[in-house]
Amino acid sequence: MNKIIRKEQFSEKVFLFEVEAPLIAKSRKAGNFVIVRIGENGERMPLTIADADIEKGTITMVVQKVGLSSIKMCNLNVGDYITDVVGPLGNPTDIKKFGTVICAGGGVGVAPMLPIIKALKAAGNRVLSVIAGRNKDLIILENEVRENSDETIIMTDDGSYGEKGVVTVGIEKLINQEHIDKVFAIGPPIMMKFSCMLTQKYNIPTDVSLNTIMVDGTGMCGACRLTIGGKTKFVCIDGPEFDGALVDWDEMFKRMGTFKRAEQEELEHFEEHLNATKQSNGDKEEHLISANDQNTDEPIDVLTDRNSEWRKALRATMKPKERTAIKRVIMPELDPSYRSTTRYEEVNKGLTKEMAMTEAKRCLDCAKATCIEGCPVNINIPSFIKNIERGQFLAAAKVLKNTSALPAVCGRVCPQEKQCESQCIHLKMNEPAVAIGYLERFAADYERESGQISLPEISSSNGIKIAVVGSGPAGLSFAGDMIKKGYDVYVFEALHEIGGVLKYGIPEFRLPNKIVDVEIDNLRKMGVHFQTDCIIGKTISIEQLESNGFKGIFVCSGAGLPNFMNIPGENLINIMSSNEYLTRVNLMDAANPTTDTPLNIGKHVLVVGGGNTAMDSCRTAKRLGADVTLVYRRSETEMPARLEEVKHAKEEGINFMCLHNPIEYISDENGAVKQAVLQVMTLGEPDASGRRSPVPVEGKTITIDVDQVIVAIGVSPNPLVPKSIKDLTLGRKNTIVVNDEMQSSRPEIYAGGDIVRGGATVILAMGDGRRAAHNMDKQLMKENK
Repeated sequence: MNKIIRKEQFSEKVFLFEVEAPLIAKSRKAGNFVIVRIGENGERMPLTIADADIEKGTITMVVQKVGLSSIKMCNLNVGDYITDVVGPLGNPTDIKKFGTVICAGGGVGVAPMLPIIKALKAAGNRVLSVIAGRNKDLIILENEVRENSDETIIMTDDGSYGEKGVVTVGIEKLINQEHIDKVFAIGPPIMMKFSCMLTQKYNIPTDVSLNTIMVDGTGMCGACRLTIGGKTKFVCIDGPEFDGALVDWDEMFKRMGTFKRAEQEELEHFEEHLNATKQSNGDKEEHLISANDQNTDEPIDVLTDRNSEWRKALRATMKPKERTAIKRVIMPELDPSYRSTTRYEEVNKGLTKEMAMTEAKRCLDCAKATCIEGCPVNINIPSFIKNIERGQFLAAAKVLKNTSALPAVCGRVCPQEKQCESQCIHLKMNEPAVAIGYLERFAADYERESGQISLPEISSSNGIKIAVVGSGPAGLSFAGDMIKKGYDVYVFEALHEIGGVLKYGIPEFRLPNKIVDVEIDNLRKMGVHFQTDCIIGKTISIEQLESNGFKGIFVCSGAGLPNFMNIPGENLINIMSSNEYLTRVNLMDAANPTTDTPLNIGKHVLVVGGGNTAMDSCRTAKRLGADVTLVYRRSETEMPARLEEVKHAKEEGINFMCLHNPIEYISDENGAVKQAVLQVMTLGEPDASGRRSPVPVEGKTITIDVDQVIVAIGVSPNPLVPKSIKDLTLGRKNTIVVNDEMQSSRPEIYAGGDIVRGGATVILAMGDGRRAAHNMDKQLMKENK
């Protein structure tokens, strides 16, 4: 897959590549683009599709050597493989019979213009084409354009070929020649701007294709946002084609230069980038667990039976009063002054065996275990804890994995204090709850480090294929349950790594990637199939999945569309969503100077928000050397972030400014943010969420100096997947409407996680996955009787 089968050089810096990508070739339309990645350290780079051959299963792209990534690609040869190609992305060109149209392409912009020319001609239009370049060597695809156009004009800046002049000269010549109904212009931004200025004089509607900065290309990061018609639009979701008269060109020029300095530094260290490998925490992790204990071979029903002999004997070893007298364990942590300098070492170091066994003794093994009721995935909490108490740590992990696909993850990032631990009987006695999360992490870590990883029992195959759209916690949980029930499970992920938010959204100092990878590898060993770089609704449609024999589909594509505040200056350089910031740092390793993805590292960083993502953002910025201020419009009491995350952020030196809210950002001469104007707030009456509403203090603001802003005020469901599914009932903000069984308006499609909830925790998403698996299984078994 993604093999280069043809390479053609147009000029010193411009090359054509024909690449194997059969699914993209089949689904692509004029105007679509792809995201490519060259090498494991490569950045995600958008390139427009110039052509496609369905029979050969190939797409064609034209690339100009400009920055590090394009140079790397142009250095590839026939027979080489492109690491990742994902698409088709963006909305296709609006093709219909307009009448007489002008198609103007500048430089490599002729390549994406070619399929538009072909489509417009096929739709019955009279097509007049203008090809422009600085000189003859930069005129590309001339023969192909002439073959599909009624008339073609060639323009060169130096007059070395065709007519002398810029592209607008050719456009105006055609306008004066005959009536023009529509203009399409693709090329450098400055060329498109002046083309639009010209056509506006003649009142001719003109569409342009914008090639902006992107990370994911699916709307998740918001890096591509621009002001179009006075409103912020995401180019990858709302475009890439827009009415050129509505584009804020000056803003676009500035935003395109966001990483100019970082990209120049990358080129200066080109050889280092070629030979680099991603950083990891390597051997820095300190293991507090020595895994050398004898494991029991008791079956799962004995391990979870409260009335089994071993369990009765264990309860008899201590009286309840003795158990409640034991103080809750304190999690060992890295020193704040040290940990705030390292991105790869976990803050929480984990429990020793002795600590875990002592904490496990605090559990009263209640006959009615309310802690289970507080767990969205219904883990048999007392059973795994009691196995820890008797020293059977592998057995404890086996109990966890009987219901949870991600115990090592949940033990680290789930808000146990609001779920299972909030239902602990100890709280009714005014004592701290049993540290269920710490013990869950301990058992999962012990098993992993022991090398004796067990897999849950899997039913014999029933031959039924199931598709999972998204590889975040909901999808992984669903996949784990369905594979255990005997289904053939395929997980489709849009990004180039499996894990969803677990990989791109949560920093390694809170959840190391290798922990996630082990959990995913366990699912692979169980038989789950994973496909990266595949966007359901773009690369493959739901209808294609069904025609390929998939009998059930679980949509869990997440809520990856970042929210912004829509305040003045919010599109300035160095103002980004938390999604973009964390994706660059976590998934793309952009803070590593030898990886290709650029990152501007701020010195005075403002983080807006009060949730866990805001904490992750400000603590990441601190580790990159910034002086960080967290701004939250309510008081600290109303913060939705976990108490532990707030505690850690404060210990690491994050400056908290509660009861303040940004209302404007001020730019420097280069269009980058230099100041934030904050409205002072007070608290009014509680709102629908039960938290007191923030109310502005009239006339009271403060202005602070900043050079980077990270907006972490929540996300909305990404419309890309749900809007691609016919007859699917959608709710507020494009959430998928489901019933209590997680079934959508289309009976074969179930959904869960953020795409249903709009925003949720890892464990709630996992609970949705389990519930969907249970009910889909019931439905399919009934249908196949």
